[in-house]
Amino acid sequence: MDTSSATAQDHLLKAIEDEIKVSQRITQELIYRRNALVPISRLPPETLVEIFSLLPFAADDSKYVPHLARIRVTHVCHRWREIALYSPYLWNYINFTKLTPAGITEILARAKMSPLHFEGEITPRSKARFSALRRQLETHISHTRHLTLSGEFHAVLERLKSPAPSLVSLSLTKSCRPYISSQCIIPDSLFNGTAPKLTRLELLGCSIGWKSPLLKGLQTLKLTPSAQEKPTLEDWLDALNEMSQLKTLILDSTTPAISYDNLHISEPQRTATLPSLTHFDITGSAGDCALALAHLVSPALISLHVTSESQSWAWGGDDDDVRLLIPYVARNAHGPQDTAPLQTILFNGEDGRAEIVAWTAPDADVEVCNSVTLIKAAVSARLVLSVTSDHGWRDETETMILDAMLSHLPLNAISMLSAQNDTRLSKEVWLSHAPRLTKLNRVLLVPTAVKAFREMLEEDAPPNGRPRLPQLTKLILSKVSLTLLRTHHLCNMLVKRKERGAPVEALDLRTCIGTERAIELLSETVGNVQGPAETLKVGHPAFFGWGGSVSPFDEEEELPDSDGYDECPGSWYDSMDEGSERDEEESDDYDDD
Repeated sequence: MDTSSATAQDHLLKAIEDEIKVSQRITQELIYRRNALVPISRLPPETLVEIFSLLPFAADDSKYVPHLARIRVTHVCHRWREIALYSPYLWNYINFTKLTPAGITEILARAKMSPLHFEGEITPRSKARFSALRRQLETHISHTRHLTLSGEFHAVLERLKSPAPSLVSLSLTKSCRPYISSQCIIPDSLFNGTAPKLTRLELLGCSIGWKSPLLKGLQTLKLTPSAQEKPTLEDWLDALNEMSQLKTLILDSTTPAISYDNLHISEPQRTATLPSLTHFDITGSAGDCALALAHLVSPALISLHVTSESQSWAWGGDDDDVRLLIPYVARNAHGPQDTAPLQTILFNGEDGRAEIVAWTAPDADVEVCNSVTLIKAAVSARLVLSVTSDHGWRDETETMILDAMLSHLPLNAISMLSAQNDTRLSKEVWLSHAPRLTKLNRVLLVPTAVKAFREMLEEDAPPNGRPRLPQLTKLILSKVSLTLLRTHHLCNMLVKRKERGAPVEALDLRTCIGTERAIELLSETVGNVQGPAETLKVGHPAFFGWGGSVSPFDEEEELPDSDGYDECPGSWYDSMDEGSERDEEESDDYDDD
């Protein structure tokens, strides 16, 4: 055959291409047959769908183009593609922020009538997405299971007048951006007031009438501040009495307001009973929180978190809203419904802030070393009471708040106690509560709490002859400077504990700073001492005057100036005594002053 002509070459090229196509089909068929024999192909389609459903709904493969993670499985093999594309359950998540209108239409076509999860942010600048969301929501609201919107969604809500029989969760977050309207009120016409399966409602920055039918049947309700006025006590109680299934209640400045002209709570004429409520978080002024707690009955409550702001200037004054709050917090802090008593308690005190965290588990605070870890640990706490004051309190108000809370809490099972940050408790406070801390075996103290605690333990034994805190066996000092004087004070206290038959068996000084001699002296008194990773070699005489003219019991020993520690790790000195920067009154809390 003559292949030199152009026509002949074209025929030959076409024949070769046909052979390649046949070969590719044969190869593809062989691949199908091979894949059908591999172990994973023995899994039934239903199992593969369950596995595919474990993939995240969405992931960003680049900074600009969002992709559905579940699309990836459609590119693995023919069988996986067929199973994935024809499984509506895998395509029921619609994110309007990450998908184009065309992509939304395609995904909805695959989802068919499966329960949908709509999510997205709506802004005036995204008109195309806004229009697409409005149309699709109106069309598919009857089989929407979860709806999560943020931004400017009020116009969308006004169009949703059809019932939502499948809706389980509704989360709305009003944007704080300048171009967003300042107020968002959920219309009474939303879903025609019909969402029989709605169990979770979260409204952030927007409000809903307390008489709304959507509130009935909820298991989780979260409300944060909005422009709407606070409800009356009567309306609020009426609404809560309709929520017999409520398990989690989070209210941020959305409870009835107390009158600060007459800061008093009479014996409630009526209350709201929430028989299923287990978790209650409330934020607001101390008076408002007290009013709310006074009118609630929660027999199943196992978690109470109260974040309040005091409007008063001093403890015990006519405007003392914190003293009004504490008894109601304590009343709900533990009850017969709890399976275990309070066993761990933490104090977190600083200027203008007093916080108490309590757990029913032992050693629940072992990971707490800063505000971040405290927030994480507090999630599982039985009680969190945080009181702040923007205008500041008079001296020792934080101490009085902590003292009052301790007076109301059951302490008989407390085994671990922590004093964090700048907590200050006087010797008198320790002495008054020590008789009820009979099971306390581990204590963690920051520098501001060491002196008063040590002085309490050095006090003469009570009339019954038993030592205070008889089960105390471990003492942890956090970032304490083990100066010459403080070391001797500690040794004297530890010796007295041993003589009274209640020795401290372990001393944790890993975050402290001191000399080898200080650790050695303490080790002679306590057998198990965990010292710092590094000890000082050179420095201020307060640390190294073991053989000098300074008396170990000289109460006038001055604290070292921070300029002399350039050779040592800086992090060890962040919470040192700072004697050169504290005034005389503050320095009284430290052993060395």
